Amino acid sequence: MPVHFQKAALGACVTAAAVYTATFTAVRVRRCQHARPVVAFSGGGAGSHVFPAVAIAEELRKRALEVVFLGDSRGLEVHVVPQSGFRLYCISSVSLQRPIKSVANALSVLSACILAQTGPAVVVGMGGKVSVPACVAAAALGIPLVLYEPNAKAGAVTQALHVLARQTLLAYGSAAADLRYKDRCLVVGPAVRSDVLKSAEVRRRREAREALGFPSRGGRLLLVLGGSRGCGYLNCAVNNALPQLATVPGLQILWQTGAKQYVSYSAGHAASLSSVRCVPFIHDMGPVVAASDLVLSRAGASTVAELAALGTPALLVPSPAVSEEQQAANARVLADRGQAEVVPQVEVDEGGLAPHLLQLLAPDGKRLAAMRVQGGVGSSASSSALERGGNGGVTANGPVCAHIAITQHIHP
Repeated sequence: MPVHFQKAALGACVTAAAVYTATFTAVRVRRCQHARPVVAFSGGGAGSHVFPAVAIAEELRKRALEVVFLGDSRGLEVHVVPQSGFRLYCISSVSLQRPIKSVANALSVLSACILAQTGPAVVVGMGGKVSVPACVAAAALGIPLVLYEPNAKAGAVTQALHVLARQTLLAYGSAAADLRYKDRCLVVGPAVRSDVLKSAEVRRRREAREALGFPSRGGRLLLVLGGSRGCGYLNCAVNNALPQLATVPGLQILWQTGAKQYVSYSAGHAASLSSVRCVPFIHDMGPVVAASDLVLSRAGASTVAELAALGTPALLVPSPAVSEEQQAANARVLADRGQAEVVPQVEVDEGGLAPHLLQLLAPDGKRLAAMRVQGGVGSSASSSALERGGNGGVTANGPVCAHIAITQHIHP
C-alpha cells in the first residue's frame, strides 16, 4: 500500500475519532443543560409516520417532557409539526439501496449531528427513510433508540433499524413476525391524535355534519381521502365513478384530492355536480370522519387507526406500490372487525369503484349500519384482540402506552 494512502487513511481515522468524541461529549453536555428531558422524534414524509408521532408527542408534552422533531423539508411534517406546537429540524433522507457506498447517505448521517444541538435523552424512530440518519447516529452515540411501527406489517426501515434499537413499539402484534428480536417488541396499540378522539366523544354525527355545512338529515355523506399529496390512481377512479354516484338520492361527497391534484380534479366531473365538494387537504380530520357515513381511502397506517377509533365504515383500496404489502395488512385490521370492505386494486382496474360504492350505499342503509356497530374505540372485540397481540387491537391508549415505554429509557 502506498505511503501517501496510508497517511490519508490514518488522517481520516483520526479526524473521524475526533469528530465522534466531540459529538459524544456535546450530546451529554447539552443533555445536562436541559431543565427537563428531551425526546427527539425522527421520521416523516407521509401521514402514516407523522400523525402517530404527533399523537405520542402530545402525550409526552402532557407529562412535562420536551419534544423535538427531525424530519424532511419536503414531507408533511413541515406543516403538521409546527401547527401542533413542536419544533422541527430538517435533515436529509437516505436510500436503503447500497447504503454504505452512497456518498449522499454518508452526508445524511453527518447531518444527524443535530443531535449534538438538541441533546435528547431518547430518540424515537417513526419509520421512513428520513428517520435513518438520526437513528443510526443515536445508536452510535449511545443515546437510547426506540422505534415505533404504526403498520400491521413492519416496513423495511423498521426491520433494518430494529437490530440497533433497545425496544420496538408496535401498533399491532402481527408486525412482530417480520422482526428478529421478539423479546424487544412491545405491542402498545395504534397512536391516534387526541383531537381526533375528542371529535368522537364531543360531537354526534349530525352535529359534525351541520358544522361542515352538510344536511344533518335525509342524506348521506361519502368522504373520499385521495391522500395528503394526492393519490393519482384513486383520484382518477373516483372521478370516473362520479357520474354513477350522482344518481344516488341525497348523497353528498367530500373529496380530499391532495394539494398537487386539486386543480385538475376539481375542474373535472366535480365542477358540474353540486353534490361534490373538493378540497386540497383536510387539517381537522376527526370531525369530518365522524360526520361521514362511508369513507373511501387507501389503507395507510394513520387512516386505518383513525377510522378504527371513530368506528366509521370504510371501503379500502390498498396500494400495491407500498413495500411488503403493508397497506393490505393494514386493511385487514378493519376487515377482520367487520368495519371495512377491501377491494384489491386489480378489481378496480376491471370494474371501477362505482359498483362497490353503490352496493354499500344501498337505500336501506343496513350494511353501513352493521359496519358502524362493529367499529369504535374500546369495543370488547378490539381490546381482547390487542391483548392477544393480533391485528384487531385498537384502543385509545396507544399514545399513553407508548409514553410509558419511552420514558423507561430516560436515565439521569
